[in-house]
Amino acid sequence: MKSLAIIVALSWVATGSGWANGGEHFPFHVGEKLTYQIFWGPFVAGRATLEVDGIEQVDGHDCYHLIAKASTVGLADLLFHVDSKTESWLDVALLFTRRYRESRTEGKHVRADETRYDYEGKLAYTTNFVTGKVRTAPLDGPVQDVVSSVYYVRTRPLALNLEENFLINVGDTNYTVNVRPDLRKSLSVRPLGDVSALRIEPHPTLTIVAANKGRMWFWISDDQRRLPLVVASDMKIGSAKFVLFKIEPATSADANRRRDETATRDH
Repeated sequence: MKSLAIIVALSWVATGSGWANGGEHFPFHVGEKLTYQIFWGPFVAGRATLEVDGIEQVDGHDCYHLIAKASTVGLADLLFHVDSKTESWLDVALLFTRRYRESRTEGKHVRADETRYDYEGKLAYTTNFVTGKVRTAPLDGPVQDVVSSVYYVRTRPLALNLEENFLINVGDTNYTVNVRPDLRKSLSVRPLGDVSALRIEPHPTLTIVAANKGRMWFWISDDQRRLPLVVASDMKIGSAKFVLFKIEPATSADANRRRDETATRDH
């Protein structure tokens, strides 16, 4: 079922971009977990989450460990089971990706790979854990992956018609992506009620969206939280939408960890 594969692909991309901002003023922190309902047309087809799980070291650098999950539910799961876990390690100080890992099942198809970014050697190495093959891509500067980009864009002072460009790596290919908020309006989402939001349509879009003559939009809250509220795509084969359903704030223990993060960055 190609349509459900699209749903999983959409869960990875969500907004896609990145920039730097000031440490403790980040709109996200360890312990934040965002849950989304996935709609295919009018039907709930799955559930997705975005989570800042903790801080881990990659090649001696402190990184936010980011986890994105998506899975089918109900009838959609009976028709075509999809289960996806995608991880990213985003440099705490510099806000670019240092490692990316994905594991997903779509029906009988299984994919598992990992990309490591060697910025000193100017190469990205992607290992396919199923076949054992390794692909490389040149690195001329810092890049984002499809998960880190969600958080990277949240640190930006987005504004209507303000254009930004960033580099995103997908396996052995680097893409220059352009984003420019083109509309502001109020959206109603369950955990927040009415909230002002900015709409972004990144260019280029997902290959599978373009191949189906579609377009994709991201709605981000126009406040200090920069929450990804909705991801929507219309294609000739149908429409898919991710809608923010639940926000889990950090616990007191996570708040202590956040203070530790700030102390780490300051040393």
